[in-house]
Amino acid sequence: MPYYDRYCAPYFQGIDYDVTRHGMPGGATSSSQEGAMKQGYIHLLPYMLKFLEGTRQIVRYHDVTPGSQITWNTAFLAVTGAWKRGGEDEVRYLLEVLGQVTRTPEKDLTDEMRRARLNIYQDCNDAFRNLLQGKFGRLPLGFPADWVYQSAFGSDWKSAMAARTEASPLESLPEVNLAAEEKACADILKRKPNDEEFVLYLNHPADALKTIQFKARFGDPNNLPLHVWFEGLKVGQDLYFNDSSGKPHHLLLLSISAPNDAGISICRYVLDSEFMSCEVQVRQPSGNGAKSTLMADPANKFHVAAPSNGDLWVMYVHPGDVVKAGEELFNVSIMKQEKAVLAPVDGMVKRVLKTADFKENKQMVSVREGELIVELGPVPRVCGNEACGQPIPMDNIAFCPYCGARVS
Repeated sequence: MPYYDRYCAPYFQGIDYDVTRHGMPGGATSSSQEGAMKQGYIHLLPYMLKFLEGTRQIVRYHDVTPGSQITWNTAFLAVTGAWKRGGEDEVRYLLEVLGQVTRTPEKDLTDEMRRARLNIYQDCNDAFRNLLQGKFGRLPLGFPADWVYQSAFGSDWKSAMAARTEASPLESLPEVNLAAEEKACADILKRKPNDEEFVLYLNHPADALKTIQFKARFGDPNNLPLHVWFEGLKVGQDLYFNDSSGKPHHLLLLSISAPNDAGISICRYVLDSEFMSCEVQVRQPSGNGAKSTLMADPANKFHVAAPSNGDLWVMYVHPGDVVKAGEELFNVSIMKQEKAVLAPVDGMVKRVLKTADFKENKQMVSVREGELIVELGPVPRVCGNEACGQPIPMDNIAFCPYCGARVS
């Protein structure tokens, strides 16, 4: 593991590679660090690891995919949720309760601690709840204690326990239509994928497409030395490499300008004795050129925001749709897990500010926590004709524009 400390674990120096205390394999450790950095919570990472250490004693689940993602996200959501409510004091209290629960026998717990432990999983997501119900497969060491379900499911905890199963979901998994999947991949690439590309696509479609398209545009990045791939070049530094066809090249980096108001730096370099320049977007625009993100108003019940930093991967509604409270509007992928965002009230969709359809094009759109994604409006009048029932878009019309019936 010659590059592990240098590139994968800058925040984990000195921790054993087997990560026995936290039960996370090395890959999950580094990806968890990356996720915390992208979300802006890297300073809370030690608390998340401490939560992981404790919660694995409560929900005894082997941490391999999808377990590592589920347990990590549970820790992430628990710690960040506590931090949002009360800062580091609230986080420390969460970990104190977790420590008491894991160290103290059930019969010796105080009534206060029994009540406090019900808040441990209050911020968990659907993936963790599905895990507790056995929907990802049988829990090898058995289901956890009843209070865990009460904490994770709230008032629905008894029905959640009644729905538990030990049947493997693999038994009901439908066969993959390989011909259809290969055609979908070919439609996006505009050519038939080779065997290696198709296998990559079946396992990780979005990442595979990005990799294939990157190589088609820039060549094979694995031809670059590892240190250059991770760190880039310094001004005045030479690079000798062979391209995908085996042809040798020499590159000398001459200068990198400071980013302008648009967030763009100009890189000047010499490639095989030819002077060249390239514009690189290195940060968000600032000043007059900055494009601000429209944030949702927390006091406006018709504003539906992104629940966290992540990637919008499917939008279910369009302007003009009438939705009911609790109906799913869109879904955000947050650190490899899906978060369904529901309509807070009955209403009509006024605006959809961002949209995506991962199933169709295998592309996602990044969103920020609190960003306005969907704006609803009050429920409009509805045509009284039972055979029609369409919403009436304007108040000053006497006849339904869909069926022609008089509007009362």
